[in-house]
Amino acid sequence: MKLEFGTGSRFGRFNYKSAKRLIDYALDHGITRFDTGYSYCKFKSQPLLAKCLKSEINSRREEIILSTKCAAISGEYINFCVNKSIETFESGYLDHFHLWGSTVKDIESNNVLQEIRSLVKQGKIKTASVNTHEIETIKKISTGFYPDIKGIMLDYNLLKQNRLNFIRESKKNGISIFAGTVLCQGLLINSISKIMLKTLSPFYLARFCIREQTREYIKPSKIIRDYTKRKYNHIYKSIPLSFVINEKLIDSIPIGMLSIESINQNLSIARNPVSKKITDEIAEWALENCQIKDS
Repeated sequence: MKLEFGTGSRFGRFNYKSAKRLIDYALDHGITRFDTGYSYCKFKSQPLLAKCLKSEINSRREEIILSTKCAAISGEYINFCVNKSIETFESGYLDHFHLWGSTVKDIESNNVLQEIRSLVKQGKIKTASVNTHEIETIKKISTGFYPDIKGIMLDYNLLKQNRLNFIRESKKNGISIFAGTVLCQGLLINSISKIMLKTLSPFYLARFCIREQTREYIKPSKIIRDYTKRKYNHIYKSIPLSFVINEKLIDSIPIGMLSIESINQNLSIARNPVSKKITDEIAEWALENCQIKDS
């Protein structure tokens, strides 16, 4: 299954009982991939996830896929974050480790690549990856320029279809693809007001007001949301995720699942996505009418 249980900042605000209920439900329904970040929710999300997964990691480590990330500040910082994450999970190693928000300059500075190479050689990281939305960084990684970088987490969705050429190039060079931001922070399926009413979270209000990337999604998301709703009212909320699932080159889809309802919705789409004929039709229209250009 391509779905990866994403544990962003809001996950870290759950108490243990609520978080454990979600994780156990996901596990019981076949989700075994989990994505987090060393500093998510002021360093609360990752330890909470680790606590929820402790018995599963102890009993079937090879089946539980753990992904985490940190900023590429320096080789020393990466070493600290990787070792601390392994200690927190009591997992022995990390399946995927992403350099978060990194540019080419970040990757090539401060002994970052040297440390990544060392950690992979030691067996502490199975796959080293870069989590970036920056087009020049995506382009360079896709060529296979960095032999120690074997994965890339990028923003691939109906509004960022130009990533597909880089995804194809990446796959030619043996680089795994993690498709993030598939719902554009939820805006491809709901308006800001509906998201706010549903979550009652000041976190989302702050995100919409402060983050430039999130603000740039608002107008084009409404355009494609209105179009899909007119054309396919009964399934329009399933189309954005189905579009990414239907792309065979995608290896993994980290996505937030903060309720039993959202887990069920995502699982239902993953197991029975909207037909590729329909998602291709919507994608073609979106390509002509509402793509977000890279700055």
